[in-house]
Amino acid sequence: MITDEEKIHLVAFGMIAELLESPERSWPWVPDTDRLKATLIKAYPELNDLPFILAVDMEVIQGNQLIVPGVTVALLPPYSGG
Repeated sequence: MITDEEKIHLVAFGMIAELLESPERSWPWVPDTDRLKATLIKAYPELNDLPFILAVDMEVIQGNQLIVPGVTVALLPPYSGG
């Protein structure tokens, strides 16, 4: 059984939240953002067709980044505005 200390908190927005059927959920911890994306796409193949970026503890990341258990990762669709 996975404990809360071995999970990350996912927060999804827009179409991604609809796809995940919830705007928030716990997810088993993985060591980096590339692996997180891979496990998410494996669980939700439709994500492969949706552009999105990740923010780790409210900081938008570029490239692959190490993550630690207990962090909050946001899945952000493209945004527009003026």
